[in-house]
Amino acid sequence: RREKREQRTMAAARTLAFESFPEWKLHLKYFCDVTNAVELAELITSGKLPENTAVINAKLVPGLLPLYAAADRTLRTLKYSEKGFSTRTMGSELVYNLSSSKHISEALKRFGVKDNSCTRMLVAWFEKSEDSTKEGDISNLVSGNACDLSELEKHLDEGVIKKYYKIQDTELKTSTLTDCVVFRVGARECLWTK
Repeated sequence: RREKREQRTMAAARTLAFESFPEWKLHLKYFCDVTNAVELAELITSGKLPENTAVINAKLVPGLLPLYAAADRTLRTLKYSEKGFSTRTMGSELVYNLSSSKHISEALKRFGVKDNSCTRMLVAWFEKSEDSTKEGDISNLVSGNACDLSELEKHLDEGVIKKYYKIQDTELKTSTLTDCVVFRVGARECLWTK
């Protein structure tokens, strides 16, 4: 048990910075062989995780660029939207923004953590520069092995990604899977406007 805890805490966080929002950073940790997804899902739905934290099904994230695009959209909503977030927290807004769908519950079910079939996950948390606490890092709650983020693309569920984002094989002849996902994340408002 202690050995597992040491592996979790040794996971180095990757940090994404935002040119348009220099006061904000997004930290990421990747976990494999996770055995307590149900417990984490219960913490999420009961509101017991920090509001700036997201737990994401890593099998549906083809790289860091889609996360960057979703995080940028989250920060733009925080700063510029008069309505505020579509979801309740900054973390759930990040998960929602990973989806190309405008259906909140569907997006949170697909890209969030729901059951023990989710064995690979990303823990992501926003941090504002004036806030030096590590409040969003919930790595100590994850029962799994810390993995290097460079391994993320090796364990994708490409079929499900193509289905969820409605990516056709003809698109993949001229673009990468990551490019197709980023386009849909960034253009969601335009794609689904009637």
